Amino acid sequence: MIVWDYCSKQHKTGAFLTVLLTWIVALVPSLLWQVNVAEGLSLDSRISSSGESGGNAVLSRMENAQCALQLLVGRIPGTAMPPEWAASGAKLALPLEIEFCRGACTYSMNKEQFLGNGKPSFRSVEPLNEPTFVSVKGVEHVKVKPGAYGCEIQCFESQKYSFRFFLDFPNGAIRNDIELPAERIYFVSSCWIQNPSGLKRAQEQKLDAETALKTANQELEDLEKSSTNFFQKALSLRQATILVERRSSLKKRLNELEQNYPLRPDSVVEGPNGMIFPREGFIAVKRFRGSREQYHWVGTFTFEEFFKDE
Repeated sequence: MIVWDYCSKQHKTGAFLTVLLTWIVALVPSLLWQVNVAEGLSLDSRISSSGESGGNAVLSRMENAQCALQLLVGRIPGTAMPPEWAASGAKLALPLEIEFCRGACTYSMNKEQFLGNGKPSFRSVEPLNEPTFVSVKGVEHVKVKPGAYGCEIQCFESQKYSFRFFLDFPNGAIRNDIELPAERIYFVSSCWIQNPSGLKRAQEQKLDAETALKTANQELEDLEKSSTNFFQKALSLRQATILVERRSSLKKRLNELEQNYPLRPDSVVEGPNGMIFPREGFIAVKRFRGSREQYHWVGTFTFEEFFKDE
């Protein structure tokens, strides 16, 4: 009985040490990876200052920039527009050219919460053409009036900004069951100030995270295969928990990198003066729920081209 008690204690101690060692071995790579990420973010924050503050850094680069947009009005997933609106799934294409002007917009436009906090004041955006489309009536022209644009910082490390603007469509446009309402139309996008060294670090962090994620997945698979009885499964539970947590952290980090950095060259377009824009954005109309503003998607738009100075 005494011998059994002694052996039992030794066995329990050995099992505890095994679990503890397994936990330490599994945790160390995760801690080292987190330290590397923290160091990378610290470096990003030191180099991201360009000598310009807040939205001024973007607005000063966009002065008098001209570009071509392609609007695709129609139903998209997630819209809160009525079910019957554009139910056919067809799209109405409208080619539009605009200029982001240097001058400030009108006082009433500067009150639009959609554009941000208004510091600095929002600038004026003007249409350069009247879009046309073909309907049963023939070629129809779409009236567009000036609006405003603004931006706000979203991620300091990556120098990502929200970039929003609106234009007034006093007559709207209708073709079959697709209707661009006769009102103010809001354009939702974002932008980055180019930072090659910061982008390179983000690409390296993305590669490291993808490699670590692949390793974690493989370790989980190997652990599952090696745990063939109850005792082994009990010992591997802590290690499996750590691996699952690490995998979740890695997936979150990859999503943050994708959201905050322009890591996909085929999905962005170069703007003026070192700016980068997502190729595609959303267009919306404003609605109210009580006193609260809501924006319902009515389609998408793409930055087709930024015109270069002759």
